Amino acid sequence: MALDNADTRGALEAHLKSLLTPAVLEHLPPGFGPECGPQGMAQWIDVRREKAQVSLIEQDAELIGLLFLFAPEGEEARHLGYLLGEAYWGQGYASELVQGLVAHLRTGPPLSLHAGVTVDNPASARVLFKAGFSEDQPDTQDGMRRFTLAPYKGVHPKC
Repeated sequence: MALDNADTRGALEAHLKSLLTPAVLEHLPPGFGPECGPQGMAQWIDVRREKAQVSLIEQDAELIGLLFLFAPEGEEARHLGYLLGEAYWGQGYASELVQGLVAHLRTGPPLSLHAGVTVDNPASARVLFKAGFSEDQPDTQDGMRRFTLAPYKGVHPKC
C-alpha cells in the first residue's frame, strides 16, 4: 500500500499537502489536519494508519481523496470518514464511494456503521442519507451531526 511504501511515500505526502486545503480541512473534525513542519504530513499519515484502515480514493490513477474506517477499541461498530479534494466536490464521487462501501460491507457479517459531518456540510449529510444512513438525535453543541447505518439484516430483494 502506498501509505507504507517507502518508495512512494514522499510523493504521497506531497500530493496530500495539496489535497488537504483549508476548505477541505474546514469540514473535518477539529484537530484532524496535519501539523505544520517538515514531518507534519508523515506524522499525520502515521497517526491515521494507527487509528484506522485508510484507503486511497483514486480517479484515473490520480489521488482524489481518502477513506477511513475507524474501529474504536471495545466497539464492534465502525466509524466512517472520508475526504475529497475540492476539485472533486459535487461530482458524485462521495455518493459513489459511500454507497459502494455500504454494498461491500453488506456482503459480510452484520456491522453498524457510524459517521459524522459538521453542521455546515449539508452535502456530506445528503451523501449519508442517500447511502441509507439515518441521523441520530441532534446534538449540535460540538458542531457535528451524527449518523448511523444499522446492521444489514441479509434480506435480499426479489428479482
